[in-house]
Parts: sequence; C-alpha cells; structure tokens
Amino acid sequence: MAASLLLGMTLSVAACGSSADDAQRASSGHARSLTPACSARAGDVLARAAAVPADEVVTSGLVAPGGGAGCRYTMVRHPGRALHVIVGLDSAPQAYYRLEREVVEYGQNVIWDHQGEGAYPRHIPNLGLDADWFRNERQLVTTDGVRLITITVSGPAQGDARERIAEDLARVYLGRLIAPR
Repeated sequence: MAASLLLGMTLSVAACGSSADDAQRASSGHARSLTPACSARAGDVLARAAAVPADEVVTSGLVAPGGGAGCRYTMVRHPGRALHVIVGLDSAPQAYYRLEREVVEYGQNVIWDHQGEGAYPRHIPNLGLDADWFRNERQLVTTDGVRLITITVSGPAQGDARERIAEDLARVYLGRLIAPR
C-alpha cells in the first residue's frame, strides 16, 4: 500500500514537472514569435501614418517604466511634423488583469480630480483582449494576454489621429490572444 502510494505521488510530481516544462516551452516559443520593441515593421507603420519615408523614422531602444523593453520612434527631418512615439512592452505576469486594474484606477482618478467625462479611458473594440485609449495621456494600453502594450503618441497629430496611429502600432505588437484563466 505504501509503495503504491509513493509510486502514485512520484508519478504525480513527475507529471506536474512535465506539464510545467511543456507550458514553459510553449510560452517561450510564443515569446519568440512576438514583435520586439524596436521593430522595422512598426517603423514602417508609423512612417505611413505620418506620410514620411520609412528611412526618416529613427528608433532607439529604452527600458520602459516597470523594467520592460521599450522603443522610441522619432522623425528627425520633419521637426514641425515630427511624431514622437514611445512603445513599452511589459511581460510581467497577469497582463490582462493589470490592464483592467489600470483602467479602473484611472477612471477613479478622473472622478476624484473632477476631470469630466471626456477624460475617462475609452474602450477600443476588437483590439487585443482589451484596449483603452487614455486621451489626457495620449496613450493606448492593450494586451494579448502575454504582454501589456503601452503606446504613447505625441507631436502635431490631433486626438483621433494619435489614437489611430497608436491602434495601428498596437496591431504590430499584439501576438496570439491568450485569454486569462
């Protein structure tokens, strides 16, 4: 009896380790297929949105708030029309829940600061698992369930144009959607 119990526990532990290893391999394979922070494809999308040649978009890597990978995109030859975009990719656990918490907390601050209804995060349908545009911050936040993607757009583009640029860029960075459990 004790031997069969010990054998059962050993097989259970081995199976758990195997499942964890399989999940880690699958996760790392998924991570390898994700777009890096400084991406030529993202630079091309930004160039089209700003109506400038792709070679005029300069990229520089950075560490995003929270320690994740990030990239700054700038157009240097067009100072009057220069868009400045910062992309932050945060791969810490529970990206979806952290996005939801950020939206709720920001909304609470809108109420407490009496900023008015226009300051609330605006939901963007059909972008990642969830996505919101924070107008006052000129920032879009979305997730594919693996990474929290934050895109900040500044420069001469106005409200809706900034949001469209951020949405186009977000589509470059979103991987396969993995719903939270």
